[in-house]
Amino acid sequence: ILEWRGIALISFTWILLAFADAAVTYYVLLTWFPETPGAWAPFLPLSYTGSMIFLVYQVLFLLTLASHVASVFTDPGTITEDPPANFENPRFCQICQGRWKPPRAHHCKTCKRCIFRMDHHCPWVNNCVGFGNQKLFILFLMYVAVLSVVTMLLLGYATYSWFSAKEEQLTNEWAIIFCSLVALESVFFLFFVGEFGAEQVEAIETNATVVETYQRTHGEQTTFMEQFFIVFGKEIYLWPLPLKTRTPPKLTEPAIPDDPYDGRTQQPMTRGDDDIIGIAGAHTETNLRERRQDSKAREGDSDSQD
Repeated sequence: ILEWRGIALISFTWILLAFADAAVTYYVLLTWFPETPGAWAPFLPLSYTGSMIFLVYQVLFLLTLASHVASVFTDPGTITEDPPANFENPRFCQICQGRWKPPRAHHCKTCKRCIFRMDHHCPWVNNCVGFGNQKLFILFLMYVAVLSVVTMLLLGYATYSWFSAKEEQLTNEWAIIFCSLVALESVFFLFFVGEFGAEQVEAIETNATVVETYQRTHGEQTTFMEQFFIVFGKEIYLWPLPLKTRTPPKLTEPAIPDDPYDGRTQQPMTRGDDDIIGIAGAHTETNLRERRQDSKAREGDSDSQD
């Protein structure tokens, strides 16, 4: 979607990833893992250990970038289907020109479409996080966290080596500045994605999105692994890859109200709550009976004009 804040954050994310990769490669690997005689890979001016670290780091970098790109461009779960013939009392979205709105779908005000199992609209991917791209979003969070930890470990090793080095020529002011910035970036993103990652794990465990948490509803309750298979698919070897491997969506799955006896007071959603979570509320919906009444009213107005 063409939303300036989302496009800016996407660009900013890619710049930060590229900056960290360049700084670690140049100021850590090439400085503290220099090429040794008889190096196994002549095209890499690094020692054997440095070359292995470089390859692992680049794989993590590419997986992080690919997961982010996939989260950006993968459809999060736009509703295009009609309700099954035997589906009772279907809802329809007035904003989407009367398109079917399954029980666990919500209309995103930013994306301007109904998304199945919409979790939230994420400006960092300029897209909704829904059933269609939830796995990709989780992989992005996971790879950012892993990359941040590996980056801090490498920076820690470089700092130790720098303090231990006796050669004055190894002191580089730009290296200190850039590595400090990358360290701050890594710490920030590690805590940032950690919070979102915990929410996504909870969403799988409870089968409830962030939107549904506000609405005090959830989907059908099963085990954590059954829900995990629904989101990630059953092909274990494909789990780490930023590919769509989820099971087909069950659009007729009901939105089940939470237990009213869990000690919390159940309050109805208001339009203010809808604005907070970025969805169009129940006032934009209509059911089959109301649609038929509206259709008859329009036919009556047409006949009276004739």
